[in-house]
Amino acid sequence: MTGNFTEDGAVAWRRADGTWARQIAEAGLFVDEPTAKAAATRAAAQEQREICDPYGIEVHAEGGAIDPLTARQRIRANGPTIRLRRPDGER
Repeated sequence: MTGNFTEDGAVAWRRADGTWARQIAEAGLFVDEPTAKAAATRAAAQEQREICDPYGIEVHAEGGAIDPLTARQRIRANGPTIRLRRPDGER
């Protein structure tokens, strides 16, 4: 399950214990879609101050690695697809 932290807009990943992390590697996994949807509904009702718009995504999980199945979610998990310039001119 993913969403965004309301404080700074950063991507959030729901851990198995119900808390939120900033890294997908810490995310908990749901075994089926109905369970994930129910958890997203509960999270939306309970977490509005910390997390906005939580929803479930499909992933491939193997050997402790979690890989989102869509390009959008891979970008959210791994960061920008282009190199960002720093304001101070450093690279």
